[in-house]
Amino acid sequence: MSSNGLRERPEARWALWSGIAGALAATALSVKGIFASGSSTAALGFIAVPLVAVLGAIPVGLWGAALGHVVLRRRGVVQSGATVFFAALAIAAALPAAVIYEIQHGLRLEAAVREVLAMDVAELDRAYRESPWKRDRYFLAAMAQNGSARAGLLAQIAARDDPELYEPMGSLWDVMGANRKGLAVMRLVANHPNTDAATLARLAARPDAPYVLHEVLANPKTPLAVLEPHFESTDYLVEWGLARNPKTPQRVLERLARSPDLYTRMNLAWNPATPREILERLAQDPDQSLARNARQAIERRARGG
Repeated sequence: MSSNGLRERPEARWALWSGIAGALAATALSVKGIFASGSSTAALGFIAVPLVAVLGAIPVGLWGAALGHVVLRRRGVVQSGATVFFAALAIAAALPAAVIYEIQHGLRLEAAVREVLAMDVAELDRAYRESPWKRDRYFLAAMAQNGSARAGLLAQIAARDDPELYEPMGSLWDVMGANRKGLAVMRLVANHPNTDAATLARLAARPDAPYVLHEVLANPKTPLAVLEPHFESTDYLVEWGLARNPKTPQRVLERLARSPDLYTRMNLAWNPATPREILERLAQDPDQSLARNARQAIERRARGG
């Protein structure tokens, strides 16, 4: 059938308006997700909004055509064989069923995440063993955000090989907790104050997770034996991590203070172990924001803060 013939079919209007509704819904959800994100690069998501709208319009438009066919055939406006009718009926029923399932799933996950964030040590251990959500990354991320999580539990999470646990997260549901930047589960584990040295060393050994390594290098519990191989690295993520760590030796801090990367130098201003002489040099940095932060760090120390 030609494209003109398709446009002339009674179902075309159903497909058109359904597609428009799908595009608007996808756009609204996309924009909501962008504004909900705390990532510094979240605004780049606006570039993809038109594509998201198209991807929302196509399947909903097809659903609208199927629904239109079912309704119009029941009214006797169009004719079709039983096979076509039941195929259209199945498609028309699939979208509402999928939406209902996703809503129920999302609401249950929201409740599970809220519970995890409020659990104590024993409850966390039991939930990791017994909860039906124990393989869900948002559930695990909530565990890794709970200050009561013990080192053993964090080690068990870190030992998992699920690739998605190393990927950034984002959701339209309220399942992120305080993780507004959408850090991967393993980054949350590497950043947790209760994560022990052995777990940090295991996470640092993974070659395909540079952002996890960044968190490991910034953690004060990371052993010097793990930090040392990175002391001469000029990778920006490595520099950022070392610049934040109070255990980084002074000679390395001196090198980092000369880094051309602004955020490396900025992290030094927030490191409580950065020597005063380095802070005084940073207070003369051409970047006014860095210079101001360095002066504020000097003033805080002078006040004993």
